[in-house]
Amino acid sequence: MWEFSSLIRLWDRQLVLKQRRIIEEVMLMIRNKFRKHNDDYNELIERDFCDALITSRNVSLRDGKQWASYLTDENLAMIVYDLFFAGNDTTQRTFQWLLLLIAYYPDVQKRLKDEIESHIGDRRARHEDRQQCPYTMAMMAETLRYRNVARFGVTHKAMVDTKIGEIFVRKGTDVGVYQGIILDSSDYWDKPDMFRPERFLDSDGNYMTNRPQAYIPFGLGRRVCLGERLAIADLFLVLVRFLQLTKDYDIILNSHNGLDPDPNVAESYLPKEYTICFKNKN
Repeated sequence: MWEFSSLIRLWDRQLVLKQRRIIEEVMLMIRNKFRKHNDDYNELIERDFCDALITSRNVSLRDGKQWASYLTDENLAMIVYDLFFAGNDTTQRTFQWLLLLIAYYPDVQKRLKDEIESHIGDRRARHEDRQQCPYTMAMMAETLRYRNVARFGVTHKAMVDTKIGEIFVRKGTDVGVYQGIILDSSDYWDKPDMFRPERFLDSDGNYMTNRPQAYIPFGLGRRVCLGERLAIADLFLVLVRFLQLTKDYDIILNSHNGLDPDPNVAESYLPKEYTICFKNKN
């Protein structure tokens, strides 16, 4: 709420200053790391994401792309910050929902494990395996819709005075889409309050790559979340590996204060505290 209310920022002034100081320290660390990559960069060897960004900038400059002037060290370092710090927290929270839903719905768990055993087996998953695991992809997509952890999405800034409908928006104003309303709306989804991975499968059981326009867990427009592809790739690889390592066990919920945490009753973007157990199938 600090981003939307100057009054709350003033009230939490000490916390705001502490957060700013931490962010500045982290950004300095990333800038120094990025500067070292510039110093020993070799276009023939792409070691990591920093090198990939440098290569992209060099290609854009060489080809005379109009956006090349924006690919400064400062902006590229900020991309690294966004992907690996903002993305790490949201991916972790999404995986918490994935585990809770897997434990809560044994039929979903069985179908996931059967699909992974059939198409991947015990070997480590690769990115291209996503094409052979439509139900796994559908389950992840439905989790991102059903329990989206970034309800306000990525904020934008009005570059000029403008109007959204009848609302005047002054230049420099932060603008956000409350995508949670759209992801939960019965105007766009059939029975949105139900967890149904099948909604992302076509009549032949294939994963729907052309998803509904209302599917916006990573925002929408030209400035959609930078980490979408990275998040999907990470979630798939980690989820598959987890289910491979637990294939001989049923993943079940341990009773918490006498009640199992129901993923269908969400009071926030985080699930209630829960504990999972592994029950030997034999």
